[in-house]
Amino acid sequence: MEFYQDLLSARGLDRDDLPLDAHFHTWTPDTISRLWSIWANNPILRSQFYPADYYDALLAEAAPHLGDTATIADIGCGSGTVLALLRQKNIGQRLIGVDLSEPSLAALRAKFAGDSAFAFEVGSIAGTGLDTASCDLVICTETLEHLFPQDFAAGLAEISRVLKPGGRFLASVPLEERPNFVVCPECHAIFAPYQHMLFNFTIAGLREARGKHHLEMVHVIHPIDTGVPRRAWKRFVKDRILRRFFPRFTRRLFRVAGVSGFVARKRSSSRT
Repeated sequence: MEFYQDLLSARGLDRDDLPLDAHFHTWTPDTISRLWSIWANNPILRSQFYPADYYDALLAEAAPHLGDTATIADIGCGSGTVLALLRQKNIGQRLIGVDLSEPSLAALRAKFAGDSAFAFEVGSIAGTGLDTASCDLVICTETLEHLFPQDFAAGLAEISRVLKPGGRFLASVPLEERPNFVVCPECHAIFAPYQHMLFNFTIAGLREARGKHHLEMVHVIHPIDTGVPRRAWKRFVKDRILRRFFPRFTRRLFRVAGVSGFVARKRSSSRT
């Protein structure tokens, strides 16, 4: 795992590499908040968020490895796509949405008004406000790669804290993603699209990072292109037969560049 600013420092760029007063944007909590406020309120940008089908596939792949799911916290719940899917699938008896955005949570409270299964908390991955050992499952999608290194480490510690012994952590992360940059034609700022700050995640690196917080790997979820093949009967064969009985072969046939995921388990206090 590498922080984008460390990667830039290692390149040793000079003035000739930055014509027309070009500069690399330095992300701050304020600029990050402004960026996602624009994304969340612009219908064209918002349409580029991953569709519900993606999270449906993620949950289906993870389901056999999740164990007890009575109390679930979705950290960075955003617009509530994952929470809605959990409710539709009757996964979890208590569903807790955690997000930094009070407007987002207000919209979710209105959306799920009258459903006593839901609760919502203002908080971050490093400070959820949840009780220690209160969750059977913590879900964190499209979040880890957007964190500062210190928040990544603090987030894993917080997730471990709120999980019960034996509880599960389901997350998505873009494995082995290489950094790429774009430039704003107006202000000449150079930045990573989608506000990714951490790159080059590997299974080994994630295993080491999680191990420091008593989280052990249970299952790796590889990206599967749910849109191919186009014919419905071929999709049925892929999803119901090939993926079930020949998962490695299926990944070779249908693997695509994109977000992967994993399920981790919190070790009990009796284990080292």
